[in-house]
Amino acid sequence: MSTSSPQAPLPTWMRRTGAGLTALVAVLFVVLLIQVRQQGARLQTLQDKVQTLENEKDLDRTNALEEQVRSTAERLQNLEGLEQSVQALRSEQASLRAQLRSQEREPQFPLDTGLDLNNRNTKPKAGRLPSLPPLPNSQE
Repeated sequence: MSTSSPQAPLPTWMRRTGAGLTALVAVLFVVLLIQVRQQGARLQTLQDKVQTLENEKDLDRTNALEEQVRSTAERLQNLEGLEQSVQALRSEQASLRAQLRSQEREPQFPLDTGLDLNNRNTKPKAGRLPSLPPLPNSQE
């Protein structure tokens, strides 16, 4: 067998069939490439939509948490105001108790000994009201 023999040219129908098959493969390649790009674009669009939905959910959760924080802060401020009021009432109560204790220890009015300033008996008889002190004379 010799390798130097020239190859016989292919018949025309084989060349046309080969060219047709090559063109068909090229067209199929281009169609597949276009479909892959379209699918990639669709996937990217879907991923963007999913990301948008997730961001919306996160934003809703964040807004809900912020509202909870605001309401909690308002409640705490109300409680602080109530606590200040309670402290003020407690200090006022303590002051009033101290006043009561000092009044119990030192009465403001002397004990009724039954004598007036002139050492006269002022105790009323049983069943009678005490008599009124005499009016001062304008002539004296």
